[in-house]
Amino acid sequence: MECSLCDRLKLLSEGNYPFLVHEFKNSFLVLGEHQFFLGYCVLISKNHYKEMTDIPVPEQTELFQEMMTASKLIEKSFGPDKMNMCSLGNVVPHVHWHFFPRYKTDAEFANPPWLSMHLFEKARIDETKREKLIEILRSNLP
Repeated sequence: MECSLCDRLKLLSEGNYPFLVHEFKNSFLVLGEHQFFLGYCVLISKNHYKEMTDIPVPEQTELFQEMMTASKLIEKSFGPDKMNMCSLGNVVPHVHWHFFPRYKTDAEFANPPWLSMHLFEKARIDETKREKLIEILRSNLP
């Protein structure tokens, strides 16, 4: 089975993925490689599950808490007006959550973040910005 997120997990566990923000018991929080929405992050389950309903109940509970901690961390770090969180898995069937901080200054604030997806590639960040944003997030960890 090929899974791009399982490949990324391997890099994360080896310390070879420079976008790591924090390792939780059941997941990794990584800064998004693009920052079309400032503070965009992804929480990746350490275990490969296709659906959230495949996750054993005790792990579901822990993952939910990790999601809430990640969301609060991003909110504290960047002060968005709204946080969009979603887990789809149509493209990569490995449970993960996207955290899109939304700001009233966004041109498309009322629309789902996916409508701006065609612009994400143009918002890729360099190493300097990546390190600065990760530092901001880590400084606000509980």
